[in-house]
Amino acid sequence: MSTFYFRIHDLDTVLGIDEGYDFPDLMAAIAEGKRVLAEMAVDGIPHDEGKRLVVEISNAQRAAIARLSLEFHIVFIT
Repeated sequence: MSTFYFRIHDLDTVLGIDEGYDFPDLMAAIAEGKRVLAEMAVDGIPHDEGKRLVVEISNAQRAAIARLSLEFHIVFIT
């Protein structure tokens, strides 16, 4: 097991979570990050073009090692 930390960049806020979470490996921590992003999207996707929701994953030394994001884009089709 390894300890991972998550920092969440929501629509208006950045939340650093001080509590570490144990996962078997980085891929399991990424799966949790994907679940968190999905919950954030249910609460509301960004309203402005180019805005995004981000979950940053850090290792036990609190060094960022992965970043997951959902970005809002509008494409007009003519």
